Amino acid sequence: MDRRVALLTQTADYVGPELARRLVDGHHLVLHAPTESLVDELRAQGGQVEVVPAADVDLRTAEGNREFVGRALARFGRVDAAAFVTGSGIITGRFLQISPEDWDRTKAGNLDMVFHGLQALIPSMVEQGSGDIVMFTSATGARPEPGVSTYAATRAGANALVRAVGQEHARNGLCINAIGTNFMDFPGFLKASGADSDPERRRKIEAQVPARRLGTMAELAQFAAVLLEGRTRFQTGQFFSYSGGWSA
Repeated sequence: MDRRVALLTQTADYVGPELARRLVDGHHLVLHAPTESLVDELRAQGGQVEVVPAADVDLRTAEGNREFVGRALARFGRVDAAAFVTGSGIITGRFLQISPEDWDRTKAGNLDMVFHGLQALIPSMVEQGSGDIVMFTSATGARPEPGVSTYAATRAGANALVRAVGQEHARNGLCINAIGTNFMDFPGFLKASGADSDPERRRKIEAQVPARRLGTMAELAQFAAVLLEGRTRFQTGQFFSYSGGWSA
């Protein structure tokens, strides 16, 4: 084929639109839950786009991830790159206030999505002898704090899983890495932090970041693309904190 094949999840928001725009020049795309306008824009740039509606796959499950990857293999016959956005909302509160239901929901979004995504992606990449995977997690996994104990713990587990699996499959030609974000300028973070409607609140949040500002989706997409485009393949089994210096 003239282009590689890339899978992207949750492409209606967060880094999805920017990353799709960054990759379309060299990739055919399989997109989970994109907007119609984004699909039209990408197709106008010459890339083939396979759309997988959110209702068709539950990416918290093994079956949903196998179906998503299977759509790509059925359409294009291979998968060269994959960027999976994981997580299903931040559950905060003191540890003893967290219910078993909250714990199960946190694990499903933060840990199960990573586990099932990797198990669905890796077999065909091992068979073809190459593949680039980025799992988007959270920088809180590298810097746990009071009030986010279960969220940070499950994110830390996901980061450790990606690093170990990346090392395990380096000999197969795979590059598997995690990018953990925090303090990003997108609606989900702004709403969760109360900075969407309160300029003073935003200033206080930015003051917590060594860079003294929030990160942009364009910057994050550019960083992730380096790990996905297949041009530099000597970096695997790593966790990258993308948080303006907030965590190592």
